[in-house]
Amino acid sequence: MTSDRSASPSGTRLSRVVALTAGATLGLGALCAAPLATAGPGGTGATDTVALAADTAAPSVTLGTRDVKQGGEVSFTATGFPAGGTLSVKFDDKTLLEQFTVGDDGSVSGSVTVPADASAGGGHWLRFLAPQTSVRSEELTVTTAAPTPTPAPTPPQTPKPTPSPSEVTDPAVKLAGGSEVAAGGKVSFTLSGFVKGQGITVKLDDGEILARWPGTVKADGTFSGTVTVPASVPAGTHWLRFLAPAPATSLKADITVTSSTGSGSGGGSAGGSGGGAGSGSGADTGGTGTAGGSSGTTGGSGSGGAATGTSATITAGSRVAAGGRVSFRVTGFPAGQQLTVKLDDSTILGQWTTGSDGSYSGSVTVPAGTTKGAHWLRFLAPNPPTSLKADFTVTSGASGASGASGASGASGASGTNAGGTGADAAGATPVPAASGAPASAANDAGAKAGITASRVQAGGTLHFEVTGFPAKEQVTIKLDDEAILGQWKTADDGSYEGDVTVPADTAAGDHWLRFLAPNPPTSLKVAFTVTAAGTDVAGSPAAFSTTAPETKTAETLAATSQAAPVSYATIAWSAAAAAAGGAAGAAATTLLVVRRHTSRNPAPSS
Repeated sequence: MTSDRSASPSGTRLSRVVALTAGATLGLGALCAAPLATAGPGGTGATDTVALAADTAAPSVTLGTRDVKQGGEVSFTATGFPAGGTLSVKFDDKTLLEQFTVGDDGSVSGSVTVPADASAGGGHWLRFLAPQTSVRSEELTVTTAAPTPTPAPTPPQTPKPTPSPSEVTDPAVKLAGGSEVAAGGKVSFTLSGFVKGQGITVKLDDGEILARWPGTVKADGTFSGTVTVPASVPAGTHWLRFLAPAPATSLKADITVTSSTGSGSGGGSAGGSGGGAGSGSGADTGGTGTAGGSSGTTGGSGSGGAATGTSATITAGSRVAAGGRVSFRVTGFPAGQQLTVKLDDSTILGQWTTGSDGSYSGSVTVPAGTTKGAHWLRFLAPNPPTSLKADFTVTSGASGASGASGASGASGASGTNAGGTGADAAGATPVPAASGAPASAANDAGAKAGITASRVQAGGTLHFEVTGFPAKEQVTIKLDDEAILGQWKTADDGSYEGDVTVPADTAAGDHWLRFLAPNPPTSLKVAFTVTAAGTDVAGSPAAFSTTAPETKTAETLAATSQAAPVSYATIAWSAAAAAAGGAAGAAATTLLVVRRHTSRNPAPSS
């Protein structure tokens, strides 16, 4: 007897799995569910399956050609990628060909060069990677490059006289309007002494490609163009690199970035008498505490101050779902001071120390209970008080009057919510903290990458640290050599410390983080385990420190937070006290667990 699988409960569940798997595979983006009638055992309609529809534009890539010669170029247009992020293009998921900056509308166009030693034939592809985004192109066929014909012998000719030095023109570059430019401004240039038909590539600080013009040098060896200095570039001395092939030509022109072009103020009164970390009841979790102390305002908004060169820019995640990551960069802030990042002038999302040049790059996690709509990040630092605001949009999240930044539920004595609409009150199960022994990897050059815990549930966070990496270079962290989890810039000593979130749809089992940096190429792999939800994770949390955690009460935190050297803080609220005594009980028994950072290097893993 033949069974009707489409009408059975298991068949219905299978339909859901197939539909959802297909949606994830095709990169349909966020999906919404709607009833879809199916035939029940008696032939009647039943609304038990779901129809899927994309509510946002899915990432997609269109190639200019599907046939390319070895060493030839392939043009492309990518849409639906994270605005402002870095797009990496790889050949056959192996060779990194080029990196581009995604535009504000999530699109980017360009071209990449296929390796000259690529094997001829079909079965090749391009992989387009950006934070939380990965798209594989259609199949690419590589053909054998035509051999260069041997020129026929020519009869001897009377040699021409060697030109005098005055007749020889060396390659040169001239900047129009001088070498000073504001971040976000334009630089015009004129090249001379090049070879007709050469292509021109312009890079900033021998790193980011600002523009490319293939085959544009004129017959007289000249070319003129204009490039835009990114708005996120810090004030100071930089340079433009002008490159051309056949023959290889390289010119360097120094420029001075004078200030950022944002409209926000670099000053403001961020602290009042309470400092940049905030004070007042419930300040840390969204109560009614002020942004920077018992008095004072929150300062200006925007991405920078033209007068001071201070800027705060969202580099990735300007449109992000609740629970996602937002990457940022600040420049011109007080050097060596504590940087506090808040959501909507309420919840503290993280605290770090600015570099010797007053800059810092990092990322924060938008709370899962954040409402859909417009929000902002507040960047605060003391000595002198500095406050900037950067806007972003949450594309999907909690609805209604739920707490957008942790201000509801049992988040503080004065941060209660009568409606109980916060993430905790809604019954959402929080993802447990990562645990297990630390894990690390190193190479012969002295580079090292490590994580503080090697077991984590999908959707959880791993704390990492890299040391000995190329200084002031971009570090990319990938999951299983596939999805990019984040990108940051190392400090002067080649170190960086931060957090990455393991995607919520990651399968349970063995995985790894890949730490990558250029100049010189550096790659380290650190393994970890993703555990299934609801399982007991063996092992206890560990850190790069060898000192036991020091426990402090909320009343003594303000008096000691500046004196003790703390690399990062884990804020743990007492759920038991909240259940027993409500919000007041939680506030009375709240503990702040602070890890003293006494050792920069974790113990080597076995």
